[in-house]
Amino acid sequence: MTLSDGLLRITTMILSMTIGLLAVSCTSSSSTTRFLVDQPDRTVGMEVTYREGSPEYSHPRNLSPGVLELALSSIKVQPSSLLDRIAGASSHAQEAFTKEQREFLANQLSTAFQKATPLETVTFQWSTSRGNGIWEITSGGLYLQENHLHLMLPNYRHTVSGKPQSQKPRSHPLSQLGEPLHSLKVMDPGRQLKHDMLTELWAPQTPHFVFALNELTNTPLPSGNQQAEPFAESLNSSKSIKQRLKRLEKLRQEELLSDKEYQDKRQKILEEL
Repeated sequence: MTLSDGLLRITTMILSMTIGLLAVSCTSSSSTTRFLVDQPDRTVGMEVTYREGSPEYSHPRNLSPGVLELALSSIKVQPSSLLDRIAGASSHAQEAFTKEQREFLANQLSTAFQKATPLETVTFQWSTSRGNGIWEITSGGLYLQENHLHLMLPNYRHTVSGKPQSQKPRSHPLSQLGEPLHSLKVMDPGRQLKHDMLTELWAPQTPHFVFALNELTNTPLPSGNQQAEPFAESLNSSKSIKQRLKRLEKLRQEELLSDKEYQDKRQKILEEL
């Protein structure tokens, strides 16, 4: 065998391996998402996101629509710029999801959690037409780790042109379209994770919220346009001081509260004695 024949054989082997890997990649990418709802303007499904060595998720699991709606209603959006306010947006934080979105998603996500495997993230995508071929896309994913519900929003009201069916978040809702355009925050009973490894794996700027299931279960859903402050007060008044201190200590042990946040909240509770 000549040197040229050897090089040709090696080149052929490399090309064959590359084509094989591409075929496997294409097959896996098309099979990692399965849809529960697949409509032109919205999807709900389950996407395989497990990474080797990571802990598996705590589902399938029965989560009531009320619990999921409470989590969605706890996320607020703050106008991101002076331009928003000039355009008529309120300077106060508003609910990030509309009543229609909360009710639809809560019911469908509840069903999805019953079907999701420990290797899948429950995902959703919602497209809203703004006319003239302009759409706003909101997409994200949820998963359970023991008794904590995690919610990620890589895209919130992200503006795109063209049909929403052609956008990547339709098939892969966890893919980020660009830099976040809105400032999101969470009110009780949730917490925003600013430096979390899983968030960084999706995208550095992905908003990531975590909710303790026991708090969601024991918290009444706010009605109408009820403000966050009275909602938090009703949550606190429904617990004894002893229960609240125990809950606070548990949150610190689980590293969901910083030492300063723990001390501030503990002092506030003790002042009620």
